[in-house]
Amino acid sequence: MSKRSNRARRQDKKKDQDPRAAAEADAQDIEQALTASFEKLQRGQAEKAEQIARKAIARHPGDPRLMSNLVAALENQGRGEDALRAAAAAAEANPDDPQCRNNLGALLKFQGHLDEASKEFRRAVELAPQYAPAWRNLAGLKTFEDPDDPDLAAMVELLPRVPREKEARTSLYFAIARAYDQLGNVDEAFTHFERGNRLKRSNTPMRMREVTQLIDDTIEHQTIELIQKGPAEGASDAAPILIVGMPRSGSTLVEQILASHPAVEGVGEVPDLGLAIEPHVGNPVHRVRTVAGLDDASVAAIGKAYAASLSRRVPEAERVVDKYLTNFVHLGTLRRALPNARFVHVRRGPMDNGFGCYRTLFTSNIPYAYEFGEIAGTYAETHRLMDHWRAALPEALYELDYEALVADLEGESRRLLEFLGLPWSDACLRFHETDRRVNSASATQVRKPLFTSSVGRWRRYEKQLKPLAAAFRSCGVEIPD
Repeated sequence: MSKRSNRARRQDKKKDQDPRAAAEADAQDIEQALTASFEKLQRGQAEKAEQIARKAIARHPGDPRLMSNLVAALENQGRGEDALRAAAAAAEANPDDPQCRNNLGALLKFQGHLDEASKEFRRAVELAPQYAPAWRNLAGLKTFEDPDDPDLAAMVELLPRVPREKEARTSLYFAIARAYDQLGNVDEAFTHFERGNRLKRSNTPMRMREVTQLIDDTIEHQTIELIQKGPAEGASDAAPILIVGMPRSGSTLVEQILASHPAVEGVGEVPDLGLAIEPHVGNPVHRVRTVAGLDDASVAAIGKAYAASLSRRVPEAERVVDKYLTNFVHLGTLRRALPNARFVHVRRGPMDNGFGCYRTLFTSNIPYAYEFGEIAGTYAETHRLMDHWRAALPEALYELDYEALVADLEGESRRLLEFLGLPWSDACLRFHETDRRVNSASATQVRKPLFTSSVGRWRRYEKQLKPLAAAFRSCGVEIPD
């Protein structure tokens, strides 16, 4: 019997069911599709997740959760415009669903449509005043100037009514902290930052010793001698630009400056390099050692797969910028796989960088960002590995200090472009005018002209941040007096 006739028989059977049984069958089908598409997303198989979600939506039009998974699948493929259309369709199909409104607002924010995004977040909290994620997003787009701001009052009033174990409470802590920070109420701001971080950390697995072990293994196996043997035979001549460093170091600003150049496209933070490496790794416990021992054919294959993946995202681009920060572990392999690739390490002073992490509730998985000792330890370990790369591949690595960039935007930008082999373009100085999708925690900042107030910002909280300074010093990181 054909698949078509089988499907027809199942549909006829469903029609014969009573309404309760039909509803249960629909719910089961939706749950299975949600689970399957989510599992594909977790494995980095966004295209398969999209197929599963689309087929399920055809059977259950307008289901908000299925449509949310479709949006995520499109996002993970770097298809920002398609994701925005899918989010808009979900909101249209579910106009009174606060999560759909919040998701649409987030996509609008990524695309730079900040006023429209704010309206969607506002609509979400009107529909569900207890919906904390929308409050956090709304607070992130507005400037609080009045201590009696009704939005701040609403969040403060909502906070004790949200159970402590709920993630929503963490969102509220960070949103309220941001509001008090803008109002200049340092004590209240830090109290809420501290509570939000403590709660987030309590629900986030993190082992600092694993970070240290990863850096140890990388330095041990990705030796200077191995890297300086030269390119793998058959390596691609593609020349991607990888930005690496700590979160909140200024990496999004650097990406935005480069992506403003007419010859460059930025793809944001994409997992393509890790996915290109994955087929060549057996036991992930021995990942670093395995990759270091690959033959030339496998190394060249990694480079070609990674370059092809980036090209599919932006097929018209002459040069591509990838800002997946944890790629910093793979620079040695990539130097052999793509000898024309260039790496930009964005550095920022430890206290501003550390506090920048602590004051941010990340949507991506950054487990070390919520405790002072782990922030300091990861900062020190990251820079330890970058010291190794500096010695191993000096001609391919450029180090850019955030503070220097803020002080001399044109001079630092010119030097960066020269290193990358790109001609000067005045558009790089007008980075805030560039119409492109930005989905990092700095999505709103890079829409504005460069400001210097972010340098030394931690000093407003100098008393509260003494434990952070002590943590840095215990890791051997110098802190200014």
